[in-house]
Amino acid sequence: MSSAQSQPNVAPLIAIVGGGLAGLTLSIGLSRHNITHKIYESALAFSEIGAGIALGPNSVRALELIDPAITVGFNKCVTYNEGVGTDEHGNGIGEGRNEWLDIRVGMADGFHDLITTVTHTGCTKPGRACFHRAKFLDELIKLIPPSTTQFGKTLQSIETAKDQEEPLALRFADGTTATASAVIACDGIKSGVRKSYILGDDADSHQPAGRPQFTQEYAYRGMYTRDQFIDLTKGSISPGKGTLFCGDHGYVVMYPVEKGQFVNMVAVKRVHDSDHIGIGAGEPVTSTDKAKAFVPPDENDSNWVQPVDPDTAVADFSDWGEPIRTLLSQIRRPERWALYDHLPAPTYVKGRVVILGDSAHASTPHQGQGAGMAFEDALVLSGILGKMLENGCGGHKSEATATTTTKIEACFRAYDAVRRPRTQELCRTSREMGEMVEFVLPGIGSDLAKMKANLDIRMKWIWDLDLQAEVQRGVDIAKDILTHDPTGP
Repeated sequence: MSSAQSQPNVAPLIAIVGGGLAGLTLSIGLSRHNITHKIYESALAFSEIGAGIALGPNSVRALELIDPAITVGFNKCVTYNEGVGTDEHGNGIGEGRNEWLDIRVGMADGFHDLITTVTHTGCTKPGRACFHRAKFLDELIKLIPPSTTQFGKTLQSIETAKDQEEPLALRFADGTTATASAVIACDGIKSGVRKSYILGDDADSHQPAGRPQFTQEYAYRGMYTRDQFIDLTKGSISPGKGTLFCGDHGYVVMYPVEKGQFVNMVAVKRVHDSDHIGIGAGEPVTSTDKAKAFVPPDENDSNWVQPVDPDTAVADFSDWGEPIRTLLSQIRRPERWALYDHLPAPTYVKGRVVILGDSAHASTPHQGQGAGMAFEDALVLSGILGKMLENGCGGHKSEATATTTTKIEACFRAYDAVRRPRTQELCRTSREMGEMVEFVLPGIGSDLAKMKANLDIRMKWIWDLDLQAEVQRGVDIAKDILTHDPTGP
């Protein structure tokens, strides 16, 4: 593929930085609205980290609304709780169709006791949809024309145009450049665009929101065949539905993927102050230390994963139920994944540059909404842009006279107004959810009755959202911006 330098001097209207699930769903949304764009991906091919992923009904609805074509690939990958399916309209059918998770006791004392079954009633979608990240990515790739993407493009800087109507200049690590009318960064939790461009070069010293924050948790991941799972647990845990086991300073969640052929497990451990050796404590950290205790990665460490032996994983859950310990003992190549999220950013937008997905609001996985919020972002932003940039959109005179770049800036500001409050609240409540199921949330602790009362209503505000109305709300905000400031900021 030729470099950006050798291509004709015609800028794509939108540059998408990052080709993960967020970038690809956004691309599909922009294509549906006939908005010219280019994806710049740092890797040499599309890829996804991690295994299983779970979506709530809001996330599934967002994908359908971005483009119905996504549903074809989604249906090839999706796994619902056993006995649950959908009709021709995507409505959940079968017993337990509204169930999201069984919440149970994970500790040895009271193991498997049911605390509550979290369900939803706000829409017709099944309560839980799971798939393998890489498999779903492969389906999304089928909807992306090859000419849309340039690989091996690690963004180094964005140079702001002197004139509002001139394109932005993108510079990449390989020495090439590109131009674009606007940039949407989907470059993940370690987003350089968030830190250096949106929040400024002094983000480290004045904006702690510019860098990921360690949540005092790490996770183990395991994948088992259905038969292996049944054998290891001696049939004591259902392999066919989502189950979360709560416990002291940790939790374990498991659910079926690959149409029920496999069970994915994630075991999250909260770090006690005495459990780890802190970076910068003044003592060197040896390989023996790492084998015994969790070492939080330095903030400049690009690798947040530490290999361990199986005994270490089992020891972290030594007072949990035997099936949990057995599953942990059989993880192939066990690793501890440090968990990070973002503190609230004061804005997601700066001029004609905006951040989306994990680059804007990386969250912990405790409410199962990381990817789902990115899908909502992609729907809302592509929908606002589509309605505001379409020919003959009508409306107030100021809309008709506004330039394309001015409209884009208005759209970005409207997206920020719609999405930032919801996604930052999601980050906050996700941390809170982790504390609750790890028995450390003030006011609840290990009180199972209080936990049940919280869980039974906790997810409603996340699931029960009219996404089409959110798109229209963004359009109305963008129109209002143009009405009062048609020439832009």
